[in-house]
Amino acid sequence: METKQSLSEDQMWNTAHNIAKVLVQEQQRIEASKDGIRSQLGKVIAYLRANISQNPSANSENFFKYLKTLADSSKSVKQTDRTPDYCRSIHKTCTDYLKNTEVNPKDILEILGWTFRLFNYYKVTPLEDFEKLSVSNRQMEIQTVAKSQNLQIGNKIEANITKISGNKVTYQLLNIFSKTVKEPKHYTSLKTGQTVIVEITEIEDGVPKKIKYIKPK
Repeated sequence: METKQSLSEDQMWNTAHNIAKVLVQEQQRIEASKDGIRSQLGKVIAYLRANISQNPSANSENFFKYLKTLADSSKSVKQTDRTPDYCRSIHKTCTDYLKNTEVNPKDILEILGWTFRLFNYYKVTPLEDFEKLSVSNRQMEIQTVAKSQNLQIGNKIEANITKISGNKVTYQLLNIFSKTVKEPKHYTSLKTGQTVIVEITEIEDGVPKKIKYIKPK
C-alpha cells in the first residue's frame, strides 16, 4: 500500500529543476551533441504513466526497481553505444533525488514531466545560469501557455485531479501547473486521476489564480 504523502508544488518543481540540471550535465559529459538521456527519460515517463494507469495504488518502490533493471539490462537491449550510460545516469539521478523523499508515483510522474520539458530548454542555457533562471523561466512558461489560451474570469476549462488531501483538491491546469482548492462540498465525490471542469474565478497576468470545481467532464 502506498503511504507516502504528496510533495508541495514548490518541492516538486525544485526537485525537477535539480534532476534536469544533473541530467543535462550528464548528457554533456556522455555525448554533448545528442539528447539520448531525454529520449530515454521519455520512455521512463511512459512506463510510469502506464503503470499508474494499470495500478493506481502502485508503490514507488516498483519504479526504482524498474530503473535499476533498466540500467542493469541496458547493455543487452542498447539502441546505441551510449544507451547504457544514459540509463545508468537516469537511474542514479532519480535515486539520488527521489528515493529518500516522501514522494508517491503520481508525484514522480509530475516531477519527471517537468524534468523532461526543462531538459530541452536548459540544454541550450549555460549551466551557471540555472539557479537564477529557474523560477523566472517556469513562471514565463506558465504565462506563455496560459496567455495562448486567452483565458478570462468565468471560463470553464478541463483540469486533472492530481491529489486529494482532506477536503483539499489539487487540479492540474493546461498540463503545466497546479492549483490546490478547498472543496468541502465536492471532495468526497472526486477521485485522483479524474478529469473535471473547473471555473476560473480570479486571474492574474493571464494565469488562473483561483478556480472552483463545476462538474465532472
